[in-house]
Amino acid sequence: MQWYYSKNGTQLGPISTEDIQAKLASGEIASSDLVWKDGMADWLPASQIAELRSLAQASSPVAPVSPTPTAETSPYATPAAPVPANPVSYAGLPVPPTCGKATTAMVLGICGLVFSFCCGLIGLVCGILAIVFGNQAKQQIAQNPIWAADLGKAKSAVIMGWIAVALSVIVTALGIIFQVSAASLQHLNQ
Repeated sequence: MQWYYSKNGTQLGPISTEDIQAKLASGEIASSDLVWKDGMADWLPASQIAELRSLAQASSPVAPVSPTPTAETSPYATPAAPVPANPVSYAGLPVPPTCGKATTAMVLGICGLVFSFCCGLIGLVCGILAIVFGNQAKQQIAQNPIWAADLGKAKSAVIMGWIAVALSVIVTALGIIFQVSAASLQHLNQ
């Protein structure tokens, strides 16, 4: 079972049940620190989780604190801004991890839309790839809640991919119709 915990407004994890129990026993995680695992409706203090309660109460004399209500109802929403355990920094600011396939799918979706107007075949290929990568990204995001912020990218990529495929087919069909019409007119004029 993979656990996540919040320390000083930072989401940390995933860690195993054994690791969270060890951190509770050592006092690294306080009984008032919020924890979450798949299947829980919301983040709760460690002292309110049955399988962690004895360790949480033994490690910290702090009274249990009820979680503050948030506007988010998703169990994946952390009590504060999510930051990875080993953040990569840019100019000293933490950068949350992103789902690479969602970003790739989004770029392919945009390229598919652009190329569907001028190069039907390239737009078609980009659109199909956007659909494939977008759906793969949605599956990865469902399995790893730290990437939840990229779900919109993945969904948008799939939608743009379908639009690019449709536009490519329409533009190609119109091109064929114009070519046939031009050939017929030229034949009639001779």
